[in-house]
Amino acid sequence: MSITTLEPTITFAPELNIAGLTLRNWRAEADYEKMLRVLYADKHAQGMEEATSVQDFQGHLESMTNMDVRTGAFLVEHNGELIAYKTLRGYAEANGMYCYNHHGYVLPAWKERGIGRAMIRHSENVLRELATKHPADASKFFQVFIESAQTDLENLLQAEGYTPARYFYEMTRPNLENIPQHELPTGIEVRAARPEHYRKIWDANVEGFKEHWGEREHTEQDYENWLKHPFFQPEFWHIAWDGDRVVAVVLNYVNEADNLAYIRKRGETDDISTLKEYRGRGIAQALITRGLQQFKDLGYTEVSLGVDSENGSGALRLYEKLGYLPTKTFIAYRKAF
Repeated sequence: MSITTLEPTITFAPELNIAGLTLRNWRAEADYEKMLRVLYADKHAQGMEEATSVQDFQGHLESMTNMDVRTGAFLVEHNGELIAYKTLRGYAEANGMYCYNHHGYVLPAWKERGIGRAMIRHSENVLRELATKHPADASKFFQVFIESAQTDLENLLQAEGYTPARYFYEMTRPNLENIPQHELPTGIEVRAARPEHYRKIWDANVEGFKEHWGEREHTEQDYENWLKHPFFQPEFWHIAWDGDRVVAVVLNYVNEADNLAYIRKRGETDDISTLKEYRGRGIAQALITRGLQQFKDLGYTEVSLGVDSENGSGALRLYEKLGYLPTKTFIAYRKAF
């Protein structure tokens, strides 16, 4: 992704009449800690959970599809002190549409001064420039993901012409008691994930998700980023094979920083995917329940996952059947070019 780099620092949103307000791109690893402080302050002020290390925060940003922090992360400063930041990226969806994601955070003390609106409008201008490099006849839209607790941002997005496009849930199984037993179909077996399997596991996961809403085209760089992601934890994975073919995956992980911050023992049962021709045979539920038992055996007491509320494969119903309950709602807001 190529986005115009700001050199040197420029005055930001002069129409707000805030002296000393400037905008610049990410410049050095020291910026990650400053950005994370803003993220924490903004989310925690709204009653949202957030707990991550600077190292994991960096890993998340640098492993995003089409994210180059040198040109896709913008920092808003007041007299040299960071008060807000945002990230931008654009990519092609598997359906041929182009999605231009942006999102930002503002220190609570600086809200209600027009900075959030100015950030949205600046993001759209930069992303429109990026869009000129993509096919002119392709459908294009801006996208912002929010949690339903972000009511002020939701109102701002609606005022700027964004509308809800899709709803997602975080679902939690509050205990690991009464785990059901589900056997794999005849001929399907589970094998421990080894480095020589990673590429097949990746390819199967991409294939399993390719018809899902919002799914994007993947590149070789995406695979390399996946291998470096902070939550790449193969020791928790459950992989179903049919001969030499990976047919379903449950890529569990543990967010230890989150568990420490919120004094809990939670495992994450994500990603979950099954190849289309193998669906409806109980493979996914067998892998999920294996994961639940593994987490219980290791001393974890709850699990959670994320799901598209309109997932056409029946995932929501399956998770409810396995004891998961919706606990948070996330919304994808979109605005056509």
